[in-house]
Amino acid sequence: MKIILTETIDKVGKVGQVVTVKDGFARNFLIPKNFAILASPANLKRITEIEAEAKAKTDLRNVEFRLKAQTINDLEAVFTRRADKDGRLFGSVSDIDIMHFLEQNEVPCTKNQVIIEHPIKNLGETEVKISFTNEIAGRLRIKVEEAVDG
Repeated sequence: MKIILTETIDKVGKVGQVVTVKDGFARNFLIPKNFAILASPANLKRITEIEAEAKAKTDLRNVEFRLKAQTINDLEAVFTRRADKDGRLFGSVSDIDIMHFLEQNEVPCTKNQVIIEHPIKNLGETEVKISFTNEIAGRLRIKVEEAVDG
């Protein structure tokens, strides 16, 4: 099925591009989520208008992402976990823990935006990247402290 992308989709194409995708992918995902429209003759005549609308929407979203990234750069997350005598955690601090911390601080993000190589399993300080786009990301300082048993 031929479609016109209204959003840039990884491994599919950029905004305003006419691409051919599988019918099910277009009907069940791209079109319902407003990531694409059918490449009808009327829509093909409006490609420049579609690109301009998408650029305006992207610019607005990027402003929002930059504000979120700046807020994240100013935050420090402190997690308290039980650890052994060598400082290794019995559990870990995962991307979901970080996502919940950001939600509590009114900077919502998705689990996929939290770029963490592997869960944090040691006491101490580290930084985690929160990526909104390829160009816009924040760095969250994380401090893992040992839980003091009462």
